[in-house]
Amino acid sequence: MKTKSTLINKQTVASLTATICMLFTILTSHAQMCSSPGTVIYALSNSGNIAPVTVSNGNIGATMNPTYPTGSASANAIGYNTVNGLFYYFQNENSGSSQIFVSYNPTSNAYTTLANAPITAAVLKGCVSFNGTGYYCLDSNGNLCYYDITSNTWVLVCNSFTDQFGNNVTTSFQNMASGDMAIDALGNLWVVTSTGSVWGLYKIPTPLATSAISSMNVVQLVAPTTATPTGVNFVGIAFDPAGLIYMATNNDLYLLQSNFSLTHLAAFSIPGACGDLTSCNYPFTILPLSFENLNASSNGNHTVSVSWTIAQQRDAKGYNVERSNNGSDWNTVGFVAAQDNNATELNYQYTDANPGTGMIYYRIEAINEQGNESYSAVKTVEIADQSASAIALWPNPAKDIVNIQNKSEANATVSIYTQSGSLVRQMQLQPGTASVNISNLSFGAYIVHVSNADGSSFNQKFIKEF
Repeated sequence: MKTKSTLINKQTVASLTATICMLFTILTSHAQMCSSPGTVIYALSNSGNIAPVTVSNGNIGATMNPTYPTGSASANAIGYNTVNGLFYYFQNENSGSSQIFVSYNPTSNAYTTLANAPITAAVLKGCVSFNGTGYYCLDSNGNLCYYDITSNTWVLVCNSFTDQFGNNVTTSFQNMASGDMAIDALGNLWVVTSTGSVWGLYKIPTPLATSAISSMNVVQLVAPTTATPTGVNFVGIAFDPAGLIYMATNNDLYLLQSNFSLTHLAAFSIPGACGDLTSCNYPFTILPLSFENLNASSNGNHTVSVSWTIAQQRDAKGYNVERSNNGSDWNTVGFVAAQDNNATELNYQYTDANPGTGMIYYRIEAINEQGNESYSAVKTVEIADQSASAIALWPNPAKDIVNIQNKSEANATVSIYTQSGSLVRQMQLQPGTASVNISNLSFGAYIVHVSNADGSSFNQKFIKEF
């Protein structure tokens, strides 16, 4: 016969089993925080639900947090602290006695109610500082506030903002109250402002104030007159590890490219599930430079021209031109200083006077004011060894005209063949330089065969561009 001390009530067993299962589910789920920073960000719904978002398909995962004791219909301005592992946000974005600013611990599954902010309007934009010491938010009256995490105290930092064009940005912050903010690893604050019809993007440069100041200078990156993609306001912003920017409406996720164009990534699997965004990412470089029209071509006389275009240059110090003979070992051969950082599109060019011979590789290393670098794609150009030849040919590749220089005293015969051996052009070349029109040739590689009057000959390949 079993005594009462050895008997376990079935209801108690069931209760303990349920509790253990719940704790296991919570700990397993929360152990995954920041385990996939390149593919997962976090959304806060207006009802206060925090959930992971798969950026490739917009899938909203299971809600991480329990319902707040008093409920919520206006949660907003979330930021994740990678130092202490807590979320910070407003369970109630409204001001006054109804304001509720909290932290949420995904490991212990517990809320902590924090001090109220010194503001007089709803808070729709917020983020945690990159070093985890504080939280910034911007209310719909254009008040920027700072919350000190250690002391649980607030400071009204500023409510006067001017951009590089002299515009009163405070008005934009007030009239375009929707949006969000995020901080990069250098301490720059990125602010998206939005209405249903237009949006804008600003950067408040580091160092950010943590005490009251009279005014702030900001940098306008996207004019606040830019049309929203679908006539719906943006509500969230978060970084990916490479520094690109995710932006969200209540129903859709977008990626902001380095040229400030928007790419639609996905519709959220749960419509209306996003009221704000945050991520585990604090990248050093935001919106990496976009290298366009990169080209390397032979000029003849044993020099190479390297040219490139930069779209939406920001904080650039300059560009190193790098050269390689094998595509893996690189040397810097020149430096080009950055032009006006406020220009939309900038063209650069560098001439390499000593490229060597054979297949030569070129790339551009961009350096910003903070010393961070990013790289362009690689371009190649083939330079023939002309030390024993009386003929020079340039540019290579060529599009419309190829120049052939006869450096000897006698005439030479020039024949141009396709790679398959078909003759497409033949001419006599007198001493001096002749410009040959090749615009009617098809794209591809061609062989130039030169027969000198003294009986010597040589072949050189060139590429006909589109």
